[in-house]
Amino acid sequence: MTKSNPFGPPDVDGHIAPKSAAHIQRKLLKWGRANTFSYPWRETKNPWHALTAEVMLQRTRAAQVLPIYLDLTTRYGNPEGWLADPHPLAFTGLGLPIRHEQYRALNQKLAGQRFPVTRDALLSLPGVGDYIASAMLSFHLGQRAPIVDANTVRLYGRLFGFQTHAETRRKTWFRRLAEQLTPITAHRAYNYALLDLSRTICTRHPLCARCPLRSRCVSAQAGMYPRPHNELIPERVLQM
Repeated sequence: MTKSNPFGPPDVDGHIAPKSAAHIQRKLLKWGRANTFSYPWRETKNPWHALTAEVMLQRTRAAQVLPIYLDLTTRYGNPEGWLADPHPLAFTGLGLPIRHEQYRALNQKLAGQRFPVTRDALLSLPGVGDYIASAMLSFHLGQRAPIVDANTVRLYGRLFGFQTHAETRRKTWFRRLAEQLTPITAHRAYNYALLDLSRTICTRHPLCARCPLRSRCVSAQAGMYPRPHNELIPERVLQM
């Protein structure tokens, strides 16, 4: 690895040139302005509703979550209301009864308390891990936090040309890389663009011809992913 190339790969400590980070941020933010998905949980001002969505979205597609989220947030405005219902709505429709019980424990801890606004406080909640804590901070609480999941790890690995595996997201050097790439002020828009690009374009079978980062992507430039016969993209926006 070298530091002389302004668009080169990260060094062994996860550092990249500021010019490279700025280029990636500009490209993703521009793409996001035209392509970021619209979901009701992305627009809500109710942090409990937002946390409910983030918990539901773990290992579950947004299309499955949407109708249950809308029913739940129409019926309940806070954890106290949900807990007071003898037959509350939650995860039964998602086929994940264990998460329903985790959600109950989460609401029991939140009830009667001020909503947590720090990473440590969020991580103390039942069922909340690093990803959900970061999503809440960046998307709903106005605090800069890198978003790291399997899809974003895959995208960064392809972009910079390093191998990834199940433990990559936990490596200190990778966390440092994700931190450096996350903008100071536009972190919310950047993170949404990163998530949507990684799950619709930079998929297991990527649509490189439609990727805004392809000109700087090590994997794309090396021709590692031939263009598939069908480059259809899922519906971009769900109108509410």
